[in-house]
Amino acid sequence: MVSFLRVAAAAARTTTGASRAAAALPVDGAPRAHSLIVQQEGSVPPLPAGLIRLVARSVRGGRRLSLEDPGGPAALATLAAQAGARVMAAVSLRVEGAEGCLLAARDTGRPFSPAELAGLEGVAQSAALGVAEARALVNADRRRFARELHDTFGQTLTALVFAVDELERGLQSVEERRLTSAVRSHALKALDDMRDVIAAVRRTEGEQERWRRVLDLAKDLSQSGIQVRVHKDLPEPLPAGLAECLYEVAREALLNVKRHARARNVHVLLWQDERKLEVMVSDDGQGLRPEELPGMGWGGFGLRMMQERLEEVGGAFIVESTGARGTRVIARIPWTGGERSHSRASTARRPGG
Repeated sequence: MVSFLRVAAAAARTTTGASRAAAALPVDGAPRAHSLIVQQEGSVPPLPAGLIRLVARSVRGGRRLSLEDPGGPAALATLAAQAGARVMAAVSLRVEGAEGCLLAARDTGRPFSPAELAGLEGVAQSAALGVAEARALVNADRRRFARELHDTFGQTLTALVFAVDELERGLQSVEERRLTSAVRSHALKALDDMRDVIAAVRRTEGEQERWRRVLDLAKDLSQSGIQVRVHKDLPEPLPAGLAECLYEVAREALLNVKRHARARNVHVLLWQDERKLEVMVSDDGQGLRPEELPGMGWGGFGLRMMQERLEEVGGAFIVESTGARGTRVIARIPWTGGERSHSRASTARRPGG
């Protein structure tokens, strides 16, 4: 959703010739109706969060707002003037049942023309249709991927298990049976993992379900002798796209620890401050080799997937690794959603940092 808002804001700015533009939608299930996730485009400084919240309330119900309208909210004009926005226009932005705003601001005194205002409304309407179409395409692709995964790798792995069973019947040596038993075990584990992937692709998970999967993996690591600390300090609930990204990055990072790190201690941290959401997974195991870093070789495939997830939502992906000090994976996503982050702005610190 963040990438969608960025595209909408950029289109609004281009269509209207504005100095600055912003697109905002409410956070799914937020306790306060004016908690927004915002993306902005254009000159600095960005438009204040308080101004954007007031605009979103003013255009609710499909209304159009212009700074020149008589009888408009006095606070709106005051906030706009303080931000250096001499002319401003906004329309309602409706996406999948959520209603926010799409606004354009001009730092010069020329009013927006009727054609530019119509163009702003057109951007909002096109953006809403684009999200619905994109969602339908993604769901169709996910279902097709699940079918192909089952029909290709699933059948191959099942055939491998049957072949090992057939081979085992003719073996006499204990050592040979030990080896075939190990092959069978790995093949069955691969089948189970593939079924988990197919199930994840086909289902629509809520944030709590994703968080439970991360905790289950942390518990699994603890049972194998690794000391795992988990700290979560995030607004609840997050927009679905951001929640999926954060928890999948955390899960993939923990899987990498399980498979490769040989660590004794792992720390998982999910937190926010006034500007960003962040996931950090750090371990004291063996560091990554160069070929395992994102973008380099098959060994770095999982890291590249995490990097691509972050890029899709406008985030940053950082891997810090040395042989002596283990590995730290950090995922950061821009965040301006809600009162909670702003109220903590002067005192926010990274927990445990």
